Amino acid sequence: MESPPKGANSKPEIIDCYVKTLERVLGSEMDAQMCIYDASCDTHFGFCCDIDEDASLELARLPGVLSVRPDPDYNSVEKDYSSGVKLSTLSNPQIGSKLLFPSGNTKHWLVRIDKPGVGVVTKAQMVDYYAQILTKVMGYEKDAQMCVYHVSWQSNFGFCCEIDEECARELAGVPGVLSVQPDKDFESENKDYGGDNLVNSANPSDSSEASQITPVRTKKLFITGLSFYTSEKTLSAAFEGFGELVEVKIIMDKISKRSKGYAFVEYTTEEAASAALKEMNGKIINGWMIVVDVAKTNPPRNGRGRPRPAA
Repeated sequence: MESPPKGANSKPEIIDCYVKTLERVLGSEMDAQMCIYDASCDTHFGFCCDIDEDASLELARLPGVLSVRPDPDYNSVEKDYSSGVKLSTLSNPQIGSKLLFPSGNTKHWLVRIDKPGVGVVTKAQMVDYYAQILTKVMGYEKDAQMCVYHVSWQSNFGFCCEIDEECARELAGVPGVLSVQPDKDFESENKDYGGDNLVNSANPSDSSEASQITPVRTKKLFITGLSFYTSEKTLSAAFEGFGELVEVKIIMDKISKRSKGYAFVEYTTEEAASAALKEMNGKIINGWMIVVDVAKTNPPRNGRGRPRPAA
């Protein structure tokens, strides 16, 4: 790729440019995010993606794309984004790369998810739902989307992702996550999301049972995955059946005056908040599947200990 446009300075902003470029070929931002498996955002710019030959030919004709060629180092963390010098996009300290994870520390994990509390949903909605769950431990949604490499969304629910062990342990404690196990069939498209013999890597007991037994010690909930068109009135109507509400507040962008896609819901009692958390997580409001979690006083932390960047 040519150098990113002015204003795209951070890694997330540059990756977003790559996603938008690939989206012009694939027609879907979600598909573009799922296809990218490596990116370089420093001295040399570019990305690796899993697409067919026709799409690659179309991609090569787009403005800003310098070349499209087969990735000869698919299983290696070292990618050659330059004209002749081999650079590592993940571990070379000389190019000052901002690491998602230190090289060699990641593993492939199979994550089983509790069945959402809704009927028929689309694959795109489930992928977004999984990304929201992974964002809880990684801190930034774009990073979460790039780590997911396989999903199951019909009879069994779950996804496969490439993260480090610290994130995997933290992910195992997120509400709705049944288990986090090493993906023993990484090279295969056939994944065992049935999990008859699986246990939670953080707790041998079933996490769905544990979440039902352990009461929620809060009156305030954090809602993500909201449609930009969902109003506070609509959100109040969805949550008021569990108890008396103190406040429903959708967070708005100060510049665009548009919803940022998340909100806080506060009840007068912990019992009401606990009931809403149990019943509303995974529900669809205005066509979008929402994720409900306990509101935290501190910002979420990703695998590297950084605060989540501002949306």
